[in-house]
Amino acid sequence: MTVLLYSQEFLRHRPGEDHPESPQRLRAIVDALKREGSWYSPRVKVIHPSPCREEELLGVHDPSYLQLLGRMEEEGGELDSDTPVRRGTGERIRLAAGAAVEAGRGVASGRWENAFALTRPPGHHAGRRSGGGFCYLNNVALMVDRVRREFGLRRILILDLDAHHGNGTQEIFYRDPGVLYLSLHQDPRTLYPWCGFIHELGEGEGEGFNVNVPLPPGSGEGEYACAMGEIFLPLVEEFRPELVAVSLGLDSLRDDPLTQLELLPSSYAWLTGMIVEGARGCGARVAMVLEGGYAPASVGKAVVEVVRVMLEGRGPPPPPPSEVKAVEELKKLLRPHWRL
Repeated sequence: MTVLLYSQEFLRHRPGEDHPESPQRLRAIVDALKREGSWYSPRVKVIHPSPCREEELLGVHDPSYLQLLGRMEEEGGELDSDTPVRRGTGERIRLAAGAAVEAGRGVASGRWENAFALTRPPGHHAGRRSGGGFCYLNNVALMVDRVRREFGLRRILILDLDAHHGNGTQEIFYRDPGVLYLSLHQDPRTLYPWCGFIHELGEGEGEGFNVNVPLPPGSGEGEYACAMGEIFLPLVEEFRPELVAVSLGLDSLRDDPLTQLELLPSSYAWLTGMIVEGARGCGARVAMVLEGGYAPASVGKAVVEVVRVMLEGRGPPPPPPSEVKAVEELKKLLRPHWRL
């Protein structure tokens, strides 16, 4: 069974007129799933999530940061010019975080084959003591922290497919060898948050467990096939995660207004297939959390492909890979840590 976690409350988060992180992006996803029929499939269960509890938030975020969010909600404020805090913001971001946590718990417990938290706002730019870039709480990090505490998982792989580097997720787990963070994103010299270079490998015991694959603007299916085949699959095989948590950004689509990448909605079918089959090879399951993606005309089509493959358990073959200079350089840097 595939579980979708969703609440209409997510549509009430409105960061501003003409803001790219608008309710329409999530509404388009739900409408597409309903039109295609997955929303009503007997093999799909749609669940309304519960808000993340304070003790769960404190597993990742510093108390002073949570207090700051609370004050801003009362008085008004913003984490940056794109990330305002208003009345009701706290309720909605805790609900989004709760959806991610529930997705992870359901998959880690074995109750669900896989799960997808259809949430907004996104979260991967939120660190322990900071937010920004449309993000307030780090949904995927909260999921990972909870399942480790509750189920004793020792190895979790986070795959971040958002076009923007997940600087918050990287910061949270940068010294942690129990979490392998792998991010495929547009070259940070060209895109916010201006970090996520190949030499950022982690620190201390976590060195080698932070892997960034920056892709040049204009990259499409061939470049992603290279990164997934040369980096993701070998790391999954060697690390053998017990859970694969996916920060699924859809802003790598060709018509996204904020980025310069070239994936198609159909690209997410073979990408999801590689994720699901790679996880299955080491006995892991997959929990996904929605991140960015700002082209309503395409994001719904992409999620339809994702859910179809999650249900079927396999996707179409990937396209032929293209050579990516950063991938070859990264492999050299990683060889002291991994067999690549």
